[in-house]
Amino acid sequence: MMLSMTVAARDGDTVPINRDLAEVYGVRCFAPGSHAVVEARSTNLYHYRAFIGIHEVTVDAGDCVYYLGDDARSASLRRGPARVASRHLATVIRGYMPEDKSTTIHQGTVLPYVNGCSTKQLFPADRPGDPTLQLLSMPPHTTEQVHHVHSTVRVVYVLSGRGVSVVGIGDHTVKHELVHGMVCVLEPMCPHHFETGAEPLLCIPLHIFSSTGRQELDHPMLHGTHLIDR
Repeated sequence: MMLSMTVAARDGDTVPINRDLAEVYGVRCFAPGSHAVVEARSTNLYHYRAFIGIHEVTVDAGDCVYYLGDDARSASLRRGPARVASRHLATVIRGYMPEDKSTTIHQGTVLPYVNGCSTKQLFPADRPGDPTLQLLSMPPHTTEQVHHVHSTVRVVYVLSGRGVSVVGIGDHTVKHELVHGMVCVLEPMCPHHFETGAEPLLCIPLHIFSSTGRQELDHPMLHGTHLIDR
């Protein structure tokens, strides 16, 4: 079951969202208890398949799966061939074959992030560009970044707390509440950010591709662009 969403209007009121707008922006959000499978679009650079809710997941040789434990307080990474039972979220990534790994998710974050937020690498990328599973902690009354995009898919599980996801451009933004147990899939170049109110927010984003340094900013389209005052 996908969450209902609203579009923020210029005067601060909200109106029901046209789902085509969410499709254009590239956001899919699933309420706690949903049962769904989300697969990479044909335009994606990397292939994945996210199994939301209760599933028996088959992982072929040459692929791997990131999945949460039954209590969502542990995470595992298994390489295929394998078969795993998942109650919350399992994401299969094609053509990536790291070693099996597991971790608990009871201790706090250890790395500073922007605007008072912090993070921890649950499964760091073995090499630059490899997938990575992160833990993101947002304190109350903050935003995890200014409005931004990622170059590849983010599959996000909300572990605890409450917040708001804001997706879109300018006055045309899609907003929906983030609550424990929900899943958000953000497509590449989806303009977005998360916000918190009185409660903190803890979520687990899987980066289908990880970025380091300036590797994604070193290209001729950007270097050949020179800003001028209007």
